[in-house]
Order: sequence, then C-alpha cells, then structure tokens
Amino acid sequence: MATIPENKTSARSNLGEPPPKGIHIAVCIDVVDEYNVTRKKFQSEETETVNLTWFIFGVKCKDGSLRKIQTNNLGMKISNDERSTLRKLLTSWLGEPPKPGFDTKSLVGKPAQLTLVENVKGDRTYIDIQTVSEVMEELLPKVPKVSDFGSNDNEGAEIPF
Repeated sequence: MATIPENKTSARSNLGEPPPKGIHIAVCIDVVDEYNVTRKKFQSEETETVNLTWFIFGVKCKDGSLRKIQTNNLGMKISNDERSTLRKLLTSWLGEPPKPGFDTKSLVGKPAQLTLVENVKGDRTYIDIQTVSEVMEELLPKVPKVSDFGSNDNEGAEIPF
C-alpha cells in the first residue's frame, strides 16, 4: 500500500517581500529543481518537457531586514548550451562556464553580488535579478550566512520571517 506524504511547501512559495532595487551582497540559500515540466517552446505554440532550476538568494538589506529573491520566475532550463540562460548566469557568477557534470546544489552558501531592477508589467511592479556576479574579496565579510534565513524550505520547514 502506498503512503501519501504530507504536502511540503516549496522554497519558492514563501519568498516574502523582495529586496529593493539596487546592488546587493547576497548568499545562495537554496537551489530548486523541477523535472519533467511541460511548457511552451520559446517563441512557439509547441510544447516541450524540460527540467527547470531556480536559485534562491538571501539578502540583508541596508535597514537590516532579511529578504529573499529568486532567479527568473519561469525557471531556467537545465542546459549547458552556450545560449542557455542558466549557463550565462553561472558564467557571470563563477567567472567561467560550468564544466559538464557541474552540480548547482554546490552553490548553496556561495556569495553573490546581485543587481536588482524594477520591471513594470501592466499595473504591477516587480523586482528582478538583472545580474549575478562574484563578490569582491573586501566585501566578503558583509555576506549574510545561510543560517540567517532559517532552514532549507524544500523540506517544508518554516523560514523565520
């Protein structure tokens, strides 16, 4: 007989209010993957089944508040193709393209400098990550710790804010 598991919340489901626009020192607090997702192909009505990933970053704002933000709301196709959004983000962040077999989960705890911008869609304003890059050595002491943001929410744990 199958055991029905308790529903768990995704790390993407309770991000809260995003950090304000600007340049922020952050830490990668989670990597969320979803497999076998059916979606429309780029600039097409055809559908495809893909594997997607998101990075969740934790930011300590100037006012001391802790905020979270995720990469691309639609997810990035897990691909190392030169044209892929994931490869471009990783190259910008790591300073070189990822090698085949690179495990994105290894980036949890890695510092990042984020450039956040406001985007207006209809009557709503969103904060999006424009760039992710390496943190300069002299700013490393300002990087928040993963533990500042609670536990990994993929297991359904509550994040303390």
